Amino acid sequence: MAVNRGCSLIFAGVVGVFGWCATVQAESSLTVEQNRLARMEQSLENRLVELEDVENELLGYDYKLKRAQESLEQARTHFQESLKELKVAEREHKQAPSSDTERALNKARHAHSMAERGVDSRNRRVEFIQSTFGDLESRLKASQASVADNKARLASQQALVDKLVQAMLVQAETQKRAKAKPVAANSAAEQAAPIGKPEIPQPSAASLTVAEPKFEAPAPADETVETPAAEQPEIDPELLAYVRGEQERLEKVLSELEDEDDSGKQTFRNLSMRPSGGESIEFEFLGQNQYRLVAPVSAGRQTYKINSWRFRRTIPADDEGVRYVFIFDARRLSRPRLVMYPEYVLSHLD
Repeated sequence: MAVNRGCSLIFAGVVGVFGWCATVQAESSLTVEQNRLARMEQSLENRLVELEDVENELLGYDYKLKRAQESLEQARTHFQESLKELKVAEREHKQAPSSDTERALNKARHAHSMAERGVDSRNRRVEFIQSTFGDLESRLKASQASVADNKARLASQQALVDKLVQAMLVQAETQKRAKAKPVAANSAAEQAAPIGKPEIPQPSAASLTVAEPKFEAPAPADETVETPAAEQPEIDPELLAYVRGEQERLEKVLSELEDEDDSGKQTFRNLSMRPSGGESIEFEFLGQNQYRLVAPVSAGRQTYKINSWRFRRTIPADDEGVRYVFIFDARRLSRPRLVMYPEYVLSHLD
């Protein structure tokens, strides 16, 4: 019976070790997939902000296009009126030429020329706005497709995380049952075995001799200690594409400055950001109402307050303490934008 009990204990120990290893591996896989899920949530938030910005810009250009078309129609009406006045002046000057009719003719010609220029300039403006409007519609479709793709990726990743969690629960329940079986078997064996008088062995002379303690000299330490290489954070292709697009947008906005000394419009002389539970950090003015700062972030759901605006963002656990780049776009104060991304992504841009 003692042999059976020992075998049961050994079996339980083996099962416990393997179960512990499987649990650690499952928890590690779950942590990795949860970090990927948080990264995808962050990418989706970025794309939603981008989509909202395109929609607002498209709405603004739709209003500009209507105003420009109305102005063009008024210019064309004025052109037709000036043409009629020119024909009348030419006919009157032809019928009874005089200094007065000549002066009226010159005035009508000048008015007609200015009206013609007005039509041309307004026509070019309408064409420019229509072209920009078309580009914005293309950007809107691309942004909508990107949001839909991110939502699909997020749903798939969420399903994977849920599956891993469920598998861990099932595994934990299996291990619990496996540990309970040897204990139950031991209890049954102990109850079935007869209780006899235990035999007490006679002490021997060797057992009465006190053994001298043995001290082993420690092995010489290796002088060259290898430090594990720092793990490079995983770069999501979606995040890389987003950062590249935002860099191009910022360069395009700043390139509109006429010269190096011109900083463009600056609405805020002093602008700061306060993270959740943190201290205020000052922005640096770049030009054209673009403001930038770099600061470490905390993982989880965060709120960043800039003046009276609040922006909520998700920071993956892998980015705990990582330096982030914050770009505040204040060109449209009714809908300002806060762009943020890890600083280490900049080194991966082409």
